[in-house]
Order: sequence, then structure tokens, then C-alpha cells
Amino acid sequence: MFEDILSATIRGATPLLLAALGEVISQRAGVLNIGIEGMMLIGAFFGMVGSFYTAEFVMIAPWFGLLMAGLSGLIAAALFALCAIKLRGDQVIIGTAMTLLALGLTEVVYQRLFGITGIAQGVPAFRQIDIPLLSEIPFLGQALFSHNILVFITFLLVPCVYFFLYHTQQGLRVRACGEHPRAIAAAGANVLRLRTICLLFAGAMAGIAGGYLSLADVPYFTPGMTVGRGFIALAIVIFGKWHPVKACGAALLFGLGSALDARFQALGWDVPYQVFLMLPYVLCLAVLAGFVGRAEAPLALGKPYGQSDE
Repeated sequence: MFEDILSATIRGATPLLLAALGEVISQRAGVLNIGIEGMMLIGAFFGMVGSFYTAEFVMIAPWFGLLMAGLSGLIAAALFALCAIKLRGDQVIIGTAMTLLALGLTEVVYQRLFGITGIAQGVPAFRQIDIPLLSEIPFLGQALFSHNILVFITFLLVPCVYFFLYHTQQGLRVRACGEHPRAIAAAGANVLRLRTICLLFAGAMAGIAGGYLSLADVPYFTPGMTVGRGFIALAIVIFGKWHPVKACGAALLFGLGSALDARFQALGWDVPYQVFLMLPYVLCLAVLAGFVGRAEAPLALGKPYGQSDE
């Protein structure tokens, strides 16, 4: 029982962590990407489409789908960058509009391509991999070392992002860009370019997170299948205090909420199943209520460059 819950926790945390790692970089640079939910949804859709149209190449199809997911998220982030960084629009409003656009666009195009019934189910997806020897460890082996390859890559990215932010010159520039953009500009850095690159990275990561949902979690796409995961990823960034390692812990906490949701429903209790579906979101609200006032965001977060220090 514990092994099953731990395995489900890791799987549930993976898309949240992918999106949150990108958002950590973006927010550290001073860009508040509220549109992460829409970018995840776009990634889930185009990831499925990419895999569906290359289905005859079973080994390549999911990777091509993942590439499409990342590119679609990057393109959506480029549109966000144009409006929010280049034109200095309100980042919250633009992000909200991005999510609403994604909800409508993916559903319309999905029905146009596959019909209302959705014939795209059963696309080639990433399969489970058992790491030799490690997956055979008693009790925890299957739970920790028997997943699809995206799970392993995601958790390996955590130390990579940490090292980049805190042990490289470019990482220092990213953090300075979100705290004192005028100071880093005086040192010769291009603030707008740096913020754009960080936002594009966040968009690609959000797209890949969405691709995970349609290529690894379930092998198909349904309209609105992200069901708020992008907003939970935003909560994870805050709960993790804009730190990749702490964000990893927060993602596992929310993954546990999703795992318990499924297990509670399986117990057959005489409780409406909607109560259990609420569990991850209630947990999200509780975390935000308890930590949002204590966590200190980057000083220039959400403020267009040129106005943040005036």
C-alpha cells in the first residue's frame, strides 16, 4: 500500500515539478507567468498531436510529441514575452488571457481534427523503465526506480537548476534581474533579453509538463485535462520560496495529495467522490493561506523593466 502511494506521489509530482522549475527561473528573473496553465494545456494538446501523426514510428512518436509540446509552450511564451516584456503590459492580465485562449483554442482545434468523439486515443506513449538492480531493492525499489524516463529526467533537473541559479554567473544575473534590474543593467546585462530567455525556458518547461500528461500519464488528450495543475505549479513556486530544491519538496507534497485522492476513492467510503477530488486543491489553498504572507518574492517580480525601481 505504502509503495503504491509513494509511486503515485512521484508520478503526480512530475508534471507539477517540470512546470514549477521553469517558473522558478522565470520569476527569479522578475516575470510572473500566470499563463502557465494555458501553456501546459497547449503542450498537452500538441504533444498528443505530434505522437498521433507519427504513430507508425512507435519508438520515435512520443519523443516527437514531446518536442512538439515543448515548442508549442515556447511559442506561447514568446507571445507572452511580446506583450508583457516588449510592450510592458500587465503580466497578470496577459497570463489570464493566455490561459483562456488556450482553453478555447485547444478544444476547437481538437474537435476540428478528431471530431467530438475524439478518435485520437491510444497514441504511442512513454513506457515504464525498470532501472537494473535499483528497481529490485525490497520495499522501495519499484516505487523509486520503476517509472517512465520523463520522471527520472525531471528529478535530475532539480540539482541542475539549483546549480545554475546559485553556482554560475548567469544564474547570479538571473537572480539580480528579479531583484535589482537597474543594477544588473548598469553592470552591462541586457535585462529585457535575459527576462525573455528565462520566460521562453519557462514556457518550454510548461509545454513539456503538459506533454507529460498526454504522453506519459495517459495516452490521449481531453479538453481542459490540466485541470488547474498550472495554478498548483504557481503555488509550488511560492511554497518553495523560489528555490528549486524546496519546490521539489512542495511538488511531492501536492503529488501526495493526488495519490491519496485516488486511494481514498478506492476505499469505497460512503462519501461523494467530488470530496476526494477536492483534496489537492484544498491543500493548495491551505498552503497559500499559510505561506504566501511569509514568503518574500523577488523585489521586481511582475514589474515591467523601467518602472520597477522608479
